[in-house]
Amino acid sequence: MKNKFLLLLTLLSLFLRGMNAETIHQWDVYSISFKSGKVYENPYKDIPVKDGSDLLKVVFTGTKGEALNKQIAVTGFWDGGSVWRVNFTPPATGTWRYKSVSSDKRMNGKEGSLEVISWSEEEKNANPSRRGLIRVKEDGDNAGHYFEYSDGEPVLWIGDTWWNWTDRRIYQESFMKLVDDRSAKGFNIGQLFVPGNGWGIESSMLDETYSILDTEHVRRVEEMIRYANSKGITVWIHGWWSRPDLKSTVGAEKIERWWRYLIHRFGAYNVIWVLAGEYNMNNYGGFSLDFWKELGTMVKKEDPYERIVSLHPTPPFWDGGAEAPQWATGVVLHNEKWLDYNQSQVGHGRFANEMIPQVISEEYNRKPAKPILITEPWYEFIEGNPTGKDIRYAAWSAVLSGAAGHTYGGGHVWLASVPESPAGEGDWPIEKGFNRTTYDYEGAVSMKYLASFFRNVKWWNMHPHPELVVEYPQPFCLARPGEEYVVYLRYGGVAKIKMDVSAATGRYSCQWYNPALGNLSESKIMQGSAFMEFHCPETFPASPDYSDWVLYLRKVKD
Repeated sequence: MKNKFLLLLTLLSLFLRGMNAETIHQWDVYSISFKSGKVYENPYKDIPVKDGSDLLKVVFTGTKGEALNKQIAVTGFWDGGSVWRVNFTPPATGTWRYKSVSSDKRMNGKEGSLEVISWSEEEKNANPSRRGLIRVKEDGDNAGHYFEYSDGEPVLWIGDTWWNWTDRRIYQESFMKLVDDRSAKGFNIGQLFVPGNGWGIESSMLDETYSILDTEHVRRVEEMIRYANSKGITVWIHGWWSRPDLKSTVGAEKIERWWRYLIHRFGAYNVIWVLAGEYNMNNYGGFSLDFWKELGTMVKKEDPYERIVSLHPTPPFWDGGAEAPQWATGVVLHNEKWLDYNQSQVGHGRFANEMIPQVISEEYNRKPAKPILITEPWYEFIEGNPTGKDIRYAAWSAVLSGAAGHTYGGGHVWLASVPESPAGEGDWPIEKGFNRTTYDYEGAVSMKYLASFFRNVKWWNMHPHPELVVEYPQPFCLARPGEEYVVYLRYGGVAKIKMDVSAATGRYSCQWYNPALGNLSESKIMQGSAFMEFHCPETFPASPDYSDWVLYLRKVKD
């Protein structure tokens, strides 16, 4: 009788637990709060760097559905006072159970469960971050050259640089307006500097000793990340900024501690890790290259979701980059297992801008294949400098040379200059005053049109084929020969496409896309030939000023 009673109690307990299980969507962020039983003098400084003996961990175990037998251990983070939290995002649908483990008795042994449901395809289309985290495509014809979401949907990186938007003087409403605008334009990556050492105390999360955490400021940044994710934008996080003597002014331990905190706090959100901005500046900030390699290994190991990791380099022609020159991270780090993709900052000015296709081509051809991106091009500092054509040249030449997307920067956005926190001009030619928004500079609108064009093209099935464009000064072509071609004609005019024998027998749909206006012409059917000649819709002398054009050519199915 006693055994039956105990069995009944157990079944009732399990039933009640099931009734109390919260329901969330896959890839939503689920947060659990704890209160410590002890008073800790400086919980941030107590975060271990080497031994991993953290105060709080929560183990999530899948018990039903797609989650069955999956397990993720998440480290808790301090959120001010006696409050600790754990953020978790479920990578699979079904039932998840969790249990906390802590040496603090008040936080130990807390249990619960979650029911995780999937998003509909319509809901995913409304917000692509619901498709999961961004990762490198690892199989198929074009493996290693582009990104996809966790559900396998290809991602063309359309990035915007938001360097100093974590400045505590900037209103959340200002940031939300920025996100709304960029999301509407088709940007899917937003860069945030979430620094231990910012460009001033206003944007630093830590004090001048790098050992006291401003939890209120970090809480605000978490809301920024949450909002960007809600609009379909993955946040690309930089944790440090390389400076002269970084090794002595900050030191390895404090850099590693901040990175562990970033991962624990923001690891459940749709984010990407970048170890540092300008990491090779001033000869790696006084560290050896091995330090950055070890930091990359640590970050990759610490993140239970294994997000993509890279670094942001300084170009060789800047004084700060001359002591450790590299046009892209692939020059020195390509074979590091933790480095998921290569970044290049070509820098600013026409000379730098013209380097883009050369840098992309060199990195694209490295083995093993890894995605390559320009993550800081020539910014559109003020309207017309550079011109919209220069911005389009950078973006289209990058993608058609094999880049996994492109990054933009411009107006008051890149430096986070807003009325409540105007940025100092320094050496940069930025627009004075706030009489108008700089969101709609020509280059930013051109990025919108690039994103729009590629939404209707299976670019991930195509490869760079500049050799197919003949008798043209700068040939940029992404193609699946005989089937589909995208050609960027920087100067307009006339171009010839070389076809192989089998392709020349088919018929092709020819359309012209105006990358400055976003207009796609009606299709014209053409008979294939060994060399197909194309005349841009506007060309000299009828149009005295040259215009850039995109040719879109597809084989017609008989």
